[in-house]
Amino acid sequence: MKRWLPWWAIPVLIIFSIGTVWLRLKIVRITYAIHEADQGLIRVRREKEQLLLKVAALRSPRRLESLAHQQFGLSQPRSGQVVYLQKPNTVKN
Repeated sequence: MKRWLPWWAIPVLIIFSIGTVWLRLKIVRITYAIHEADQGLIRVRREKEQLLLKVAALRSPRRLESLAHQQFGLSQPRSGQVVYLQKPNTVKN
């Protein structure tokens, strides 16, 4: 009976099979890492939105006015307490 496969074909097929499995596992690991990075990015974006809302709430004029009245005992200035500054004249050469 005549041999139809050369002697080196079987080791080559084994090497290609191992290489194929290794590449597939590498693709799965990279895909998983990309998915985890995407989830982290979504989480960070949500946190950023929440922090921006918190900053907006803390900068609210109503909150600042309430804080000035309650915590610091401040009130609206009377007309005699307001000091207007004049813009200095600039000399052009």
